Amino acid sequence: MDTDAPDTLLERRDELAALRAALAQARAGRGGVTIVEAPAGLGKTSLLRAAAELAVADGFTCLRARATVLERDFAYGCVRQLLEPTVARAAEERRAALFTGAAGQAAPLFAPVAGGETASAVGGDAAMLHGLYWLLADLAEEGPLALLVDDAHWADSDSLRFLAYLAPRLDGLALAVVLGSRPGEGDTVELARLAAAPEATTVRPRPLSEAATATLCERRLGGPVAPAFAAACREATGGNPFYVEALLRETAEAGLPAGGDGAARVARLGPSVVAQAVLLRLSEQPPAATALVRALAVLGDGAAVGEAAQLAELGEQDAANAADLLVALGLLQAAPRLEFAHPIVREAVYADIGASARAVAHARAAAVLAERGAADERIAAQVAAAEPAGDAARVALLLRVADDALARGAPAAAGAWLRRALAEPPREPQRTEVLLGLGLAEHRVGAPAAVEHLAAASATLNEPAQLATAVRQLANALTVAGEADRAVAALTSAIEVIEPQDRELALLLEAELASHALQASPAAAAPVRRRLERLAVLDGGTARERLVLASVAFQRARAADSADAAAALLEGVLRGGLLDAPGLDMVGPFYDVVIGLLATDALDLVAEQLERALADAHVRATIPATAYLTGRRGWVALRRGDVSRAEADGRTAVELLRGHGIGLGLPFATALLVQALVEGGELEQARRASDAAGALADGDPAAGIPPGLTSNFLLEARASLLLASRRPEEALAALREFGRRDELWGGANPLASRWRARAALALTALGERDEAVALAAEDLERARRWGAASGIGTALRALALAGDGGEAAPRLREAVAALERAPARLEHARALVDLGAALRRGNQRAQARTALEQGVALAARLGARELAERGRTELRAAGGRSSDPHGHGVEQLTAAERRVAELAAGGRSNPEIAQELFVTRKTVETHLGHVYRKLDVAGRGDLAALLTEPG
Repeated sequence: MDTDAPDTLLERRDELAALRAALAQARAGRGGVTIVEAPAGLGKTSLLRAAAELAVADGFTCLRARATVLERDFAYGCVRQLLEPTVARAAEERRAALFTGAAGQAAPLFAPVAGGETASAVGGDAAMLHGLYWLLADLAEEGPLALLVDDAHWADSDSLRFLAYLAPRLDGLALAVVLGSRPGEGDTVELARLAAAPEATTVRPRPLSEAATATLCERRLGGPVAPAFAAACREATGGNPFYVEALLRETAEAGLPAGGDGAARVARLGPSVVAQAVLLRLSEQPPAATALVRALAVLGDGAAVGEAAQLAELGEQDAANAADLLVALGLLQAAPRLEFAHPIVREAVYADIGASARAVAHARAAAVLAERGAADERIAAQVAAAEPAGDAARVALLLRVADDALARGAPAAAGAWLRRALAEPPREPQRTEVLLGLGLAEHRVGAPAAVEHLAAASATLNEPAQLATAVRQLANALTVAGEADRAVAALTSAIEVIEPQDRELALLLEAELASHALQASPAAAAPVRRRLERLAVLDGGTARERLVLASVAFQRARAADSADAAAALLEGVLRGGLLDAPGLDMVGPFYDVVIGLLATDALDLVAEQLERALADAHVRATIPATAYLTGRRGWVALRRGDVSRAEADGRTAVELLRGHGIGLGLPFATALLVQALVEGGELEQARRASDAAGALADGDPAAGIPPGLTSNFLLEARASLLLASRRPEEALAALREFGRRDELWGGANPLASRWRARAALALTALGERDEAVALAAEDLERARRWGAASGIGTALRALALAGDGGEAAPRLREAVAALERAPARLEHARALVDLGAALRRGNQRAQARTALEQGVALAARLGARELAERGRTELRAAGGRSSDPHGHGVEQLTAAERRVAELAAGGRSNPEIAQELFVTRKTVETHLGHVYRKLDVAGRGDLAALLTEPG
């Protein structure tokens, strides 16, 4: 069947139509994934070959790969098969062009550095996924592209992970992905995830009918066959084309008639005829043929004749003659290197060797390949299939291959090699090295076993750099798992070992310890605060001293009496060169300082520092740092009241973290997105974003949110969502729990928290006005002691709304006056709208209209759609004319459209915008199309003036 052209394939009209449709859609820029799924022998390879012929005829460039059992742990093995020919053939100038921009992040895959860096940050391999996507996107820009992977059920996990990453980004690309796969075999979890993607279509070829079987019989036997003979062939093989072919070959060689007598003989056979026929045919051949084909079954497809000859203990000429004979028998393909005619043939030969003999043969194959200078990956694949023997040389080999996999951004492959190394088993010090590498690889893919292996490695390490690497990743894994107390203990123990040997490295761990302690219990955090104060004498002469001093400043800011005092402490460390310190990809003091400044109203400096850090993160192409910094920038925007920008940054941060499997920081980013969506009146979207971080349990909004500095933000966001959703009782419960936690894990100072003002609004909605007034009054007294104008204005507004109507307007005027001095423009807009409503109720309609017009205009400009609409309703009631509810000018733009428009106005090209925002070109084009239509402009040249117009 594999030699049939598309127009001669039997009963594959629907399948070919699906492939043609997939190619047509890809050519039109609507790429997708097509999975041809069927049991062995049913024609997957024929359909993939047909897809390639159709694609070439339509002007596509075809990149092809075939997965094999022995290569399933190769680092991006299938991706390299697909792309290495293109890269290898490219001249130096062309190669440089291929890896420009974001695609450059994929360059290490094709020219890895020996002894790869194993201390990559959390999600460090995300850059490889991003780079590979842009490499393919750029190739597809040059002309339509088809990726074809046969036997994908044996593909390596990293390649499958990339295909799953690629699938939702195919829209807008002239790129078709076609996979052939057997159901229920290999890495079914990864394949199932890919098959379930909305962009994937699964094609399932069916067995041949009796009529098609008769046609195939006539083709192969060269003449008509009796209906009974065709029926017997169909019955014996189940209509499997490959089995029919094998059966016909046997009947032809045996001289069976294609009539009734032959039918009776055929009826006694079945699918097992393939294995039986292969072995029977081999038994009738010279011993050299059997020895060679068994050697190839062990070595795997693609072996050189010389390699198979040495393993089979044959001379090369004898091996070449045997190979020619095996091709003539239909067991091997005619190809430059040795390759079975079909995986079923290889499986039959391999199974006949026997398990014990196979293990011995794999060990011998590893020695043969090593002697002949084969690549380490090929040798390691043979070692992995051999019986463990406690061989230190094998462990060293597996460590090298795993390091190389990590350098290629393939942690899943690295983990597989290191698990095999652990089974060898290694002795010390190799065992510790294996445990460390395995823990790092598992942490990068989010495997729970990372904690166990990193802890075991840390317990035996004494070398400072290795111990620091292990314990930092262990601490991250523990904190993400909600076990920050254990993270604190691990870091504390490591510092005791490292400090006498490497003071600077110990200081880095002290800074990390301070950050993790913010997520730990008060009992675990208290000793960390005490040890930090002892380090306050440092002079900040080195980058790591400045990291520690930042933690000291943050701790002191939490104990400060006023916002000015806290801001002075925190701004001092920022101005002192904190950004020169290492480790921004990790949880660290820089991020703590940013959080602290959110409560002080001193947002200008932190915004400037965040932009500087983001520029550096883009240059270094580090996705975790980009996500963390974008999220912090979004929180600054939200505190300023710029809802649209906060929503855009929140979406970017969440999509980057979730899309690249980075759990660290996700609750904080999710909290930003939920809050921004609530402020924008998008409650259903906010609910979905909140549920993605863990479904809201009935009666317990704090369920699933561990206590800690950054996770508390998610609890506060859920409270805002509940309050906006008119569920005040649940909102009040969430806010009280937030307040309890805030006293223990407050961001800059418990005085700076605004939870009481929101709780007062919830109590007011529940009719508990006396308690609401008391809580709002307490909040106002605290806010005045803290001194930040935004907190004072927020508390005054809550007190006005909780109290009786007669005092509302004067207090709201006072709130408006306070908020005019604050950067919190959304709170200012709220106070204006509430003041206008209070004045309207007091029949001061002219003054009401003035306040409402100002509040509506400000809310609309900030993207606070629900507040703007409430203000318009009040304005109409006060006798005013409300503006267009959809806004005008830039107010019409969504958060994402506004961000794209700003970058376009700044001179960025569509690919540059896509790379900076980590979205597809199609997404950028779509957003710009909406922007041009809403603003009624012809192109990007008109955007700058519109985006900077006042109001």
